[in-house]
Amino acid sequence: MLNIAICDDDIQTTGQIEMIIQKIAKRNFADVDIEVFWNGESLADSVVAGDGYDIIYLDIEMNNEDGISTAKRIRKYDKNVLIIYVTSHENYMKESFSVRPFQFLVKPVSEKQMETCFMAAYEDINSGDFYFRYSYQRMNHKVLIRDILYFESSKRKVFIVTREETFEFYGKLNEIENSLKVCKISFLRVHQSFLVNYKHIKGQSYDFVVMDNGKKISISEDRRKLISEQYCSMEDTYYVDR
Repeated sequence: MLNIAICDDDIQTTGQIEMIIQKIAKRNFADVDIEVFWNGESLADSVVAGDGYDIIYLDIEMNNEDGISTAKRIRKYDKNVLIIYVTSHENYMKESFSVRPFQFLVKPVSEKQMETCFMAAYEDINSGDFYFRYSYQRMNHKVLIRDILYFESSKRKVFIVTREETFEFYGKLNEIENSLKVCKISFLRVHQSFLVNYKHIKGQSYDFVVMDNGKKISISEDRRKLISEQYCSMEDTYYVDR
């Protein structure tokens, strides 16, 4: 799940940005949780209190604490969050370099510009080394999540399929799906026995998907409507880290 913050002192602007992000995320099978702030102080206070965000959409011109000052406070506690400035003026770019903004969007921002920026941020976040960890035959193992094409469940065993090889262990697909909620990469439960990595879907039909390795996986009848509408609901040795 991507944790996103939107900060602008114009309520109408925050509403528009939130609506556009929700649409873009749904189209691209990205699970997002969005929090809206109407002033820089409350956003910075939230970060100081320990609330973590993957992406922050931040206006520069705000009353009291402007976007530059807000970002400077945030950077003291979070060096990695991607800050995207959404502003009416480009003349703040040089001043903002010290807080390492990811991108600038100049108002009014089109949905196409928002999507290009969102996907660039999404790819940047997913380029990190996140691992799926599990235990099998008294040994601990880990697999890069971005390399996983799909999980397949058969009886009591789960198979992790990558391009190069297949791993196996004893487990339940429901528990694995739940553990991947914290992951930034989208996995789709297309079938009771299959959990597939959206990034590795080469083709999609109403009743099946085709993976990068050529494997055709059926979409169960009760899940076809959700998948066809491009809706993704992301959800004791299984956990994700980096």
